[in-house]
Amino acid sequence: MPFGLFKKKESETSAKLPAVSMPAAGMLSIQQAQDLLHNIESARVQELAARLAPIKESAEESLRVIEGIANDMEHEKIKFEGVEHRFKSVAENARKTIVSSLRREASTELLLPQSANDAKKFKEKFETMMNRFGEVSGSHSRVITTFMKKQASKMREEFEALTKLLNETKTIMSDFEQKRAPIVKCNAILNTASQKASSIRAAEASLQSIKNEIERIENELQGLKGELAALKGSPEFEQAVAVAQMVDEVERQKEQVHSQLADLFSHVSRAFTKYSYGLTKETEARLQMMSDEPWRMLYESDISTYSSLLAEIRKSIESSKIQLKDSDKVLHYLNAISGSLPELQGKAQALKTEADLLRQKDGGLTGRAKELEGRILQHEEELARSRQSLEQQKRQITEKSAEVGALLNEADEILADLTGQKYSLEY
Repeated sequence: MPFGLFKKKESETSAKLPAVSMPAAGMLSIQQAQDLLHNIESARVQELAARLAPIKESAEESLRVIEGIANDMEHEKIKFEGVEHRFKSVAENARKTIVSSLRREASTELLLPQSANDAKKFKEKFETMMNRFGEVSGSHSRVITTFMKKQASKMREEFEALTKLLNETKTIMSDFEQKRAPIVKCNAILNTASQKASSIRAAEASLQSIKNEIERIENELQGLKGELAALKGSPEFEQAVAVAQMVDEVERQKEQVHSQLADLFSHVSRAFTKYSYGLTKETEARLQMMSDEPWRMLYESDISTYSSLLAEIRKSIESSKIQLKDSDKVLHYLNAISGSLPELQGKAQALKTEADLLRQKDGGLTGRAKELEGRILQHEEELARSRQSLEQQKRQITEKSAEVGALLNEADEILADLTGQKYSLEY
């Protein structure tokens, strides 16, 4: 502190808290509670401003005196008897610096607070001003005490008075912050509760949307099940089922033909691999099909190209162009394939024709039934997911509601302490 001494200049001033308009005890919304807290804080700020007003007045009086001291210092003729010339220059420069600094700080305007943030600025500005006074008086104390004794004494008195006022300000601000603390805490609680309440409302909207979706799915599911039941209960469907069973039997026989041919071709695959070098793309494609899906050739109108290709492969083996360990065995299967192809082709095409004719008799009823069953399954799975989401949303709403309830109960207690009224907060 400047010069380390204190002088009592003003007694502490107390002011009563202005009346706050408060709603009657009972239910309050979060917004109403926040408005009430704002009114209480505004009243506290008014109380603070009333307590700081005499401090501001006294500080301004001291600053006017300091400005006068700066003017006197500027015009005072310093006596330099017996002082070396170089010290005269130092003293003159110091005087200019001191005068400039005193005038600058003396022009500080301390505004009475209109808000809690203003109150903080009031104290900070006061502290900054006093720190700068301390800096200028401390760094040039020797010059002041040696060449400006008259102003030094006056300046010391004002600095001490301002220091006392700053200490009073700090005490008042500490009391203000202490009274304001529950307001700040309650506001923070209400903000959190408000955010959670908004989240609950969004969850409730989502919940209703899920309920609507469940209702839609259930209605569609009921319609699909009704349609399926009506379809299966018709005489036409009974006949279609019988036809479908015959189709299944024909398809089973076709698969047997496919398997029989695939088994024959599996024994000659190595010959196909060795024969495939240097062939045209078309011939390579035929070899690939005979290796992977040989039954496809059975449904072509002309299989002579495949028979010719098999004959060429057989000749290559017989002439030793293709070297195989078990060439006799491969030749046996090639002969078996060539001999069975016409019969297998006729059988496969006959079965295909039979299956196509049977399907025409079906009228698409079994296909429609399968489609309905598939859609019913999809709807049931969708319904299960929606019901799971519904329960999850309900749990989240219950949990968040409990959290908000606990927060509002805590806010209730703080409001009761602040107002003396019993409120019950709702969202």
